[in-house]
Amino acid sequence: MRASVLLKWGVEELLRKYPELRLQPTKKDETIIAGSLEFSAQTRGQKLISDRYAISISVPPDYPRAIPLVRDTAMRIPRDFHKLGSGHLCLGSPTRLRLILAETPSLLSFVERCVIPYLYGYSIVENGGVLPFGELSHGARGLRDDLASILGMDDDLVLLGFVRLLAMKKGKANKLPCPCGTGMRLGRCHNRKLNRLRDRLGRGWFSSLLHGSRS
Repeated sequence: MRASVLLKWGVEELLRKYPELRLQPTKKDETIIAGSLEFSAQTRGQKLISDRYAISISVPPDYPRAIPLVRDTAMRIPRDFHKLGSGHLCLGSPTRLRLILAETPSLLSFVERCVIPYLYGYSIVENGGVLPFGELSHGARGLRDDLASILGMDDDLVLLGFVRLLAMKKGKANKLPCPCGTGMRLGRCHNRKLNRLRDRLGRGWFSSLLHGSRS
């Protein structure tokens, strides 16, 4: 069972590309990948960065529905630089991370789309630069701002209305007025965007956002 799960997650592919990472002996339901992650990265307007970090990645049993936790094991990154209360790296908003995992669920993709951009950003800041991807607030404000970006709406009441509809079954939500203010029902307005998000993340995710159980 474990071998099939590791194959499904693409662990062999990840370790082949980043050979200084290794599977660690763990308890039955835990999967830990740890070691040195060496990378070269560059984004527009920034210089090429080649660096390496000592990290551990804790992969939950229900991955990719749940997000792996990543730790800087050498303590190179200070606690006040976008870390969670647990000390793990804050790689982005949970909604954005879940969308990435829904689109490309392999662990190699997670490392290259979520972990390396974070480390690349810190390497730039460590050398006196500015974070190349901007900064998202932690907690409820960060969740709100990220949803605004994803949905293309910046009005709090409209966003709340969208989240309420995302927490409903598609058939029921499509019959209700679209929160954007056009006067049309959702099924004739923003239904495609909302249906795509609901299909990827599930109604339960948006229900948890409504009730404030995600941060």
